[in-house]
Amino acid sequence: MQHDLLLPDGRTTHLRLSDIALTIGFGLDLVYTLDLSGRLIGIFRQGKNLRRGLDGRVLARWRDEGGTRQRVWLDQETIDQVLVELRTDIEVIAEAQPPTPLAVALCHARYFDYAIDIAQFHQVYKPISILPPDQYQALVLQATEGCSFNTCTFCALYRDRRFRIKTPLEFALHIEQIRDFMGPGILMRRSLFLADANALVIPKNQLLPLFDEIAQSFAIMPEQTPADKRSVWLRAHPEGITGIYAFVDGLSADRKSVDDFRTLRLRGLRRVYIGLESGNEALLTWLRKPSSAAAMLDAVKHMKAAGLQIGVIVLTGIGGERYHDDHCSDTAKVLNAMPLDSSDIIYFSPFRPDPDAPYDEIAAAEGIEPLSPELMKTQQQAIRARLSLPPPPVGPKRVPYNLADFVY
Repeated sequence: MQHDLLLPDGRTTHLRLSDIALTIGFGLDLVYTLDLSGRLIGIFRQGKNLRRGLDGRVLARWRDEGGTRQRVWLDQETIDQVLVELRTDIEVIAEAQPPTPLAVALCHARYFDYAIDIAQFHQVYKPISILPPDQYQALVLQATEGCSFNTCTFCALYRDRRFRIKTPLEFALHIEQIRDFMGPGILMRRSLFLADANALVIPKNQLLPLFDEIAQSFAIMPEQTPADKRSVWLRAHPEGITGIYAFVDGLSADRKSVDDFRTLRLRGLRRVYIGLESGNEALLTWLRKPSSAAAMLDAVKHMKAAGLQIGVIVLTGIGGERYHDDHCSDTAKVLNAMPLDSSDIIYFSPFRPDPDAPYDEIAAAEGIEPLSPELMKTQQQAIRARLSLPPPPVGPKRVPYNLADFVY
């Protein structure tokens, strides 16, 4: 449903209510996007994209005059002002008496309590540290908490919590709590991400009951649904999901057989993401990765044999100048050995040192110099130039993955 209104203050607004969201536009300079619970999701304002996370934080992104992407997290005072401006605009629109369906959606937004919403988010979830870029809009279910290894020197994303696996009863309650928290806003989330760091580390006999809980709570799109029928299926199943997605590490994947992965695929698992980081074994050892490049290559082969889609993550700049040449050549070599096809994705992620991880201290002690952003781009180009995999649409997509853009 779409409707234009001339407001008492002289402005014109364009309202659009879809099956999953409400957008409120004031020309091209100001557009609000809200879910059907009335929760603000994002704002486009004067060339800047403001993305609000469920935890209440807001990331502003834009390109400067030179075309360089800029990012900044808004402070709480600015966030509060943004919400005041949103509510004021909604009140003006509501007083202009839009048609009933829009009036109802605006009412949800007008009286949405952000303080309660944020508090409930923290009751339902442990921090959601990271997702692959194509899953930023997924519905996250935390089957595990934390990382089963927590040894990588470059990562501190999960060091604030102990690793644990939820029981089927805990997981069922978790799903119920998430449904209550999301409300109608769940309609925006059309895929399901099984978290935390490497949820597929869960042994098969414990993992299958969790997949059973998912199947009882969500309709899952049949795997072979043709592209031109997907939207039809989604309209027929408003809270249905396109599939289940998850991270895995090479060591955990190696503990599951092809038949194990095939069983998970038949229960809705669609794509698995694995952090290769580098194909150079010496670098991986130095980074204290829990698995080798050879093990990760075997894991990808097993998962592809089971019919799964794969996302492979490569870090550019990791290991600095000392490992630059071997990182380029060995990473391309491992990628070329993977049976990747058009359903798969290779992510190139520029390395950003985590101040809470020991990487910087170790690198400095060993005299390892970081690569500049320009050299990281050069490194990515060098790896891509060495790939013998066919380009899209036959081969895997090659896409950027900047952790600085992540908001959930």
